[in-house]
Amino acid sequence: MQKHLEKVLTSAEMCRSKKLCQFLRFTVDEVLQGHGSELKEYAIAIGVFRRGREFDPGADPIVRVQARRLRAKLGRYYENEGRDEPVRIEYPVGSYSPVFTRARQVIAVEKVDLAAQKIAILPFLSLGLADYAHFSDGLTEDLAHALSSSTVQVVARVSCTEFKGLAVDVRAIGDRLGVCAVVSGSVRMEGTQLRVMAQLVDSTTGVNVWSGVFDRELDGILATQANISREIAVAVQGKLAGAKRLAAGS
Repeated sequence: MQKHLEKVLTSAEMCRSKKLCQFLRFTVDEVLQGHGSELKEYAIAIGVFRRGREFDPGADPIVRVQARRLRAKLGRYYENEGRDEPVRIEYPVGSYSPVFTRARQVIAVEKVDLAAQKIAILPFLSLGLADYAHFSDGLTEDLAHALSSSTVQVVARVSCTEFKGLAVDVRAIGDRLGVCAVVSGSVRMEGTQLRVMAQLVDSTTGVNVWSGVFDRELDGILATQANISREIAVAVQGKLAGAKRLAAGS
């Protein structure tokens, strides 16, 4: 990985951006040393941009701004100079910890598109609700059942459980499972008020193509699971059906 890093740093795309090169080297080195979980705005501001201990990420957006620039530059590098590289350095949106992925072959890209109608449903996360983890699991199962009853192919649950709670790039999940999209979500509870958030992400591009928020007064766990999973399934089916119609007309 170090050899690949040096190639990226000395590329025409990167070599004139000193601070972005420092950002890239610092974060990659931290991950390789096992410190990826410590890569927060504060640590990067001090380690790369020489901010003082009083750094306030709310008032100074330098890390967020430079992270967006770095993602864009890496994207251009892998589209041009680095298009034949066997591995890639990528920063998942919302994270400053780089991930190292193998370049996707053309056959995989052709296989993974929204018109393919094969998806993975990651286990919904129960946020701060140890007593309601069974609700999240039940919601995931109900959603898989609802989608499997349609024309959508759903990857078996056992294949998705390894990703539960992990910050894995959705494109890597798509490659691993051979799916066009990934559904994920979370469950929160405050008193008797339930909030479920769900999203559908294109596993080729990593783009969020749909998201929804479902607020309910918890009145019967099984009925609530069934109603919310049905609404999510209808929304996901609509997005996939629209993609299939576009593909058929192109």
